[in-house]
Amino acid sequence: MTPTTRHPAPQLRARSTRLVVAGIIALSAVLGGCSASGDDMSAADEGGTSGALGGDARSGTAEQPADGSVEQAASTSDADRQVIQTGDVRMTVKDPLDAADAVVVLAEGAGGRVDDRSEHAATKDDVGTAELTIRLPADEVSRAVDGLRELGTIDELNLTSEDVTGTAQDLDARIRALQLSVARMEDLLTRATTNEQLIAAESALTERQSSLEQLQSERARLAEKVRLSTIHVVLYGPELAPVAPVEPETGPQSFLDGLAAGWAALVDVASGLAIVVGVLLPWLAFGGAVAALVVAAVRWNRRRRATGPIGQPAPAVVTSVPGPAPSVSPDEHEPR
Repeated sequence: MTPTTRHPAPQLRARSTRLVVAGIIALSAVLGGCSASGDDMSAADEGGTSGALGGDARSGTAEQPADGSVEQAASTSDADRQVIQTGDVRMTVKDPLDAADAVVVLAEGAGGRVDDRSEHAATKDDVGTAELTIRLPADEVSRAVDGLRELGTIDELNLTSEDVTGTAQDLDARIRALQLSVARMEDLLTRATTNEQLIAAESALTERQSSLEQLQSERARLAEKVRLSTIHVVLYGPELAPVAPVEPETGPQSFLDGLAAGWAALVDVASGLAIVVGVLLPWLAFGGAVAALVVAAVRWNRRRRATGPIGQPAPAVVTSVPGPAPSVSPDEHEPR
């Protein structure tokens, strides 16, 4: 009889599948608790990270002072605050372009930079302007404002602060949770025995790594805003001088002034008449030509009537000329 051999492969495969499913369920539970309060989540993540990875995950959290004094605890809490500072400054300076160069030197000397800059030169109808957006370290804002006062007159100054400590702690907690999740998924990936397990682990690992990179990028942007304050500076030139009113013209004050005014008027009239003659001359020429044609036509018509038919003289027109009246004797009319 041939001995039968039992293969444990199906049992190992089922056990590995259950292990992967259990790991994914545990990771889902960990990720679902990321939206809890910042302090509780930080404590839970720190404990889990210390237990699983053997490291200290309490970076960025305030430690309780050894002596338990309230003053030291308050100072430590203030040091850990994450604050974003922004400001708007409106100034009047002698030369906006030169003042803009001085603002650039001031920002770079304080360890900052200039993000945006635009300039507009002065004209006879408008004052010159310059606008700059500078980024300064948070602890250099006050000294930078004092430096701006030396460039001109500050007409308007607005500085605002936004406390983003809670947002930063929440991002840190979510990042630590995802780092722990990525480490576990990498461990599961190394222990995968089938293609299905390998594909599932790689898909979950890729998704968590993408989420981790997104959170890290958001945290880096927040840290950049906290580290460098944003100040928008607008520089205006001095106001334009008022335009002197134009005095009305007065009449001539002497004989020579009157003579000059009369001559100028005569020249103006002569120029106007010359312009009128120049405008009417073409019309006069055209009218003369039409009148000449009309006169020629009338003469030709009279001549044709006087001549009669062609080749025959016109009949003589006999007109009776009254003769002298007969003399009448005065005796014929007198009564006898």
